[in-house]
Amino acid sequence: MNAQAVSIVSGVISIPDLPAFLKSLNDFSAEYGVKIQSFDARKIADADHLMFAVHRASEAFLAGTNQAKDIGLESMRFSSGQKQIDKSFSMGLVQGENRGLFVFFGASDEQLKSAQNAFTGVFCLKKDVPFSPDEKKPFLMKQFGITDEELNAIGADKLKELVMERVALVDIVR
Repeated sequence: MNAQAVSIVSGVISIPDLPAFLKSLNDFSAEYGVKIQSFDARKIADADHLMFAVHRASEAFLAGTNQAKDIGLESMRFSSGQKQIDKSFSMGLVQGENRGLFVFFGASDEQLKSAQNAFTGVFCLKKDVPFSPDEKKPFLMKQFGITDEELNAIGADKLKELVMERVALVDIVR
């Protein structure tokens, strides 16, 4: 899919059966002509982190260096700071209650708005209260292999920068 429009939706979602949810997400995407990639909000530093990963994924597709076959998975790969696709799945949602981020890829803003409006109702997405940086810290440190020593050396307020560095270095160092 050649996505010319991208947007992010956040919310709380209950997933009683993960494989069934993923199938229904794919069916919904096909019906609305969009691609939707879901993320565990605890493992995304902020919207800049997510949009930088989307940008890196788009660049990989343009250069023909993408590892995944679709823009959603390639975005997940970059957002996770991992070179290998299977390792990036740790960024996804799990069975049970999730605070999720959903990246919509489509041909136009109008198409995305239509899909987002329907998505909220179909998937019973509830309004979310954003995480504080302290709530995300243990999840981000684990996901990106950031040690206490590394964080202490540059300052606890620089966690986002360390995450962004991991995203920037995917395919370069690892």
